[in-house]
Amino acid sequence: MSRARRIVLVAGLSMLFVQAVSVQTLTEEQALARMRLDHPQIRVLDLAVRELEADTRERTLLPSPAFTYTREDSGLNVDDFLLVTQELPLRGRRGLLAEASAQAVTAAQAGADADLLAFETRLRLAFTDLLTAQAQVAVLENGLRDLAGLVNVLRAREAEGEGSLFDRLRAERDMANADVDLESAEIDRLRAQVRLASFFTPGSDPTGLRAVGALTEEADIADLASLLALALERRGDYRALTHLETHWVTERKAAQRLRFPETSLTAGFKRSQSASRQDTGYALSATVAVPLFNRGQAQVARAEAARAKVDAEQSVLGARIESQVRAAHTAARRYTNLTGRYRAESVERASDLVAIATAAYEEGEYGILELLDTHRVKLDTERRFLELSAEARRAVIELNHAVGGETTP
Repeated sequence: MSRARRIVLVAGLSMLFVQAVSVQTLTEEQALARMRLDHPQIRVLDLAVRELEADTRERTLLPSPAFTYTREDSGLNVDDFLLVTQELPLRGRRGLLAEASAQAVTAAQAGADADLLAFETRLRLAFTDLLTAQAQVAVLENGLRDLAGLVNVLRAREAEGEGSLFDRLRAERDMANADVDLESAEIDRLRAQVRLASFFTPGSDPTGLRAVGALTEEADIADLASLLALALERRGDYRALTHLETHWVTERKAAQRLRFPETSLTAGFKRSQSASRQDTGYALSATVAVPLFNRGQAQVARAEAARAKVDAEQSVLGARIESQVRAAHTAARRYTNLTGRYRAESVERASDLVAIATAAYEEGEYGILELLDTHRVKLDTERRFLELSAEARRAVIELNHAVGGETTP
């Protein structure tokens, strides 16, 4: 072996090794796990809930005691007071505020769950795009390989004087078209890799990503009535409004407690000094703030308006969820059935057409156009099946999103 050939061989093996090392194969579950671990958006959702939890906790804290030192000097007599004043939580309002705060945090967590599910749905769709692009590339590579084999045969026949120039040129034309389609499919694959990489750590290299899994999966679609009931139970955005409505009911109860007097207690030590003696004792007083002007009317009105608004929003969202589930259910069921029927009626017969046309061409019964047409039909059928399979998978993903989680085993 010459030195130049050895260098080329070593360089080629090195490139293959680098490519093999850089390939990152991921199943859909692995992609989801990586996204939950790496993507900053997940931390944003969690921190938003924790921020609200910290804000609401402040509302339930007891007021800090107030320490007062007073000195009264009236000439011969000097009085010193060291007092502490503490508001007494006798109205029961603080417990209601704690309950309302917990309900607000629960609503925020449900909203974060809805946002997380939407983010996961976008990842699943991006993963499906990559699976589809990879499958399209594989189908086109196989089709191009078949056409290349046919062109080689036609070239050999032409060289032996048994074939025609037209047959070879016509086959080469189809092979050139298939090569262009392959380049386009590879571009689509690169785009899909970039989209999928955007769900991982910012700056992740997309070029080595490879999706692993079956594009076509058997899915049992549940009946519409059960899915509609399940959606109202599982949808995070709907649950968030339910908890918000309860939150404002509790806020109204807390606001109504403002009509009760607020009591505070002051206690401490007193020291009196005169020219002849010094005495110590204690001081005790109670203060009752009578709510003459602010009896919580504004807070009650605000809570009632907010609860009515949430109730209206929940009605709107309920109708939207019903329409989303109905549309997604129809699409998922029909695309799933259509994909299975197309595979049985078209895909499995396309290869037979090529075999029949090849035999007929060998016998002189068909011309090159008929033979190339069967190759084109086979390739188009396989690509169309991939498109239908991808649509069926996307429809199931959208149905899961509309229902609020996985609906198929």
